[in-house]
Amino acid sequence: MRRRHLLLASCLALPVALGALAQAEGERQFDAAVARLRAGMGPDGTIEWASRSIDPVTGRVRLQGVTLRHGTERLMAGEATLENLAPDRVGSAVLNNVRVEAPGTGGTKDPMVATAARVTFSALVLPALAGGPAVDWAAASAEGATLEAVRVETPGVAEAELGRLQLSGYSPGSLREVTAEGFTFTDRTDGVTRARIGRARLAGATVPRVGQPFDPWALAADTALVEGAEMSSERDQVAFRLGRTGFDGWGEGRLSSMSMDGLSIEGDSTTGGRFEAQVGRIAFAGVAVRDIAYAVANNLNPPQGAPGQDQSGSIEGINFTLAGDQVLRIDAIRGLNTWDGTAPGTEIGRLAVENLTLDLPDEFGGEMLDALGYKVIQGGLGVDTRLTRKDGHLVVDPFFIQANGMGRLGLTMDIRGFDVPVPGTPSTDDPFAMMANWSAAGMSLRYADQGLLRTLIAKQAAESNVPERQLRDSYAQMALRTPLPGAGRGREAAGVTRVREAFASFARDLGTIELTIRPPKPVPFLQAVGFVGMPPDQAVRELGLTAKATPPAR
Repeated sequence: MRRRHLLLASCLALPVALGALAQAEGERQFDAAVARLRAGMGPDGTIEWASRSIDPVTGRVRLQGVTLRHGTERLMAGEATLENLAPDRVGSAVLNNVRVEAPGTGGTKDPMVATAARVTFSALVLPALAGGPAVDWAAASAEGATLEAVRVETPGVAEAELGRLQLSGYSPGSLREVTAEGFTFTDRTDGVTRARIGRARLAGATVPRVGQPFDPWALAADTALVEGAEMSSERDQVAFRLGRTGFDGWGEGRLSSMSMDGLSIEGDSTTGGRFEAQVGRIAFAGVAVRDIAYAVANNLNPPQGAPGQDQSGSIEGINFTLAGDQVLRIDAIRGLNTWDGTAPGTEIGRLAVENLTLDLPDEFGGEMLDALGYKVIQGGLGVDTRLTRKDGHLVVDPFFIQANGMGRLGLTMDIRGFDVPVPGTPSTDDPFAMMANWSAAGMSLRYADQGLLRTLIAKQAAESNVPERQLRDSYAQMALRTPLPGAGRGREAAGVTRVREAFASFARDLGTIELTIRPPKPVPFLQAVGFVGMPPDQAVRELGLTAKATPPAR
């Protein structure tokens, strides 16, 4: 009988003893973690709680009324739950009803107050500093963290709210992903400025370690996303909206791509009233954005593309209205930089402005254009380039500006000695110094009238009560007989006479006029573009200046 009683007593006592051991181990782990945290907070840091309980089976710790103080800063949580405690880690931590109080920066009287409905951590690793019990925050890591219903406020100055912040895969110097939802910010320091972001995401990021100096140029990220961004200023009466922006590949030596949709800016101007600018989409690809930005910020020559690396960009759906009236619309601006597969080292560039519509307000020239019948200008712009880097040979053919029903202006250039600046070397802000080594092997300037000059001549003829043909003939005679600056006395060179005759023919028929420079050998570029200031016989002789007029098609 005694043996039975002893066995029963043992069966009852064993769980109690094991529970007591588990309770003691849980308390030991918790006390050790608190001691290390206190050590990491410094001599003016304290940790307090109103009550605590430790589950003897799971080791889960529950705290009520938690307060952490560090100098004049204070963090409070209504409840905290900690699980899977170990000497250097916490399996999970949940804090409810969190409140942080901190004094104003620089000793100002405006304190900062932050609250969160819930804060959670998972797989939180807090290594100890070498040779001491304090936490090495620079080596801390976490598999996940979530903040919910966050509000940060400096009463009467500014406040910010965040619906949810979720972080995953943080280790010293890297972050797998962070997502923020429902962010709003209001600043009242100078009028009211408001900002909102519906959702933001950052993935594959390289970030500074805790406690290290912040170097923005060391940051890197695989991808970033911002959706539903807005900002408004009551003082400036301006509002900005952005539907969505995606950015891939930020970092040293990386090629980036970006797409931005639904951009708009609206506000009130002091002269024209209410304005609104809209852009449907902006996109680019293959651009070393970080390295270009670094070069610009440090006054260095930017990086250059390499064979096989294409860069492209576009801006679509540009629209600008003033006082409710459309002033400017452009269907698209497209650019491309690529390489000629049949000519190694030859770079090809293209830029086009498609379907431009311009309707100027009366006070900015619209009234004058309206009187000529050109209130709305429609047209486009384009440029094609071809650069052989090894030889420094640049060909621009063509560059043109087109105004439908008005005219077309075109330019071609054949430039030698076009050296691409060495990336990373100090840049110069003097364009003339850059062009000093250029030489021109050929240039042409071509204008084809499509109605603008005819309209101006007809208007002048009507106002002068002179037949239009007579007025054109008078301009032709002026072209043939007007003395030219710098011309010597005596018989005029035959080449100069032929240029005069081309301009006279153009004045009579108002078709196309083309000026061409084709020197016997390349001449300094600045000399070529300054041919207008040369004596005419010198321009004809040294630059090979010629002119050709073509009557309009009948």
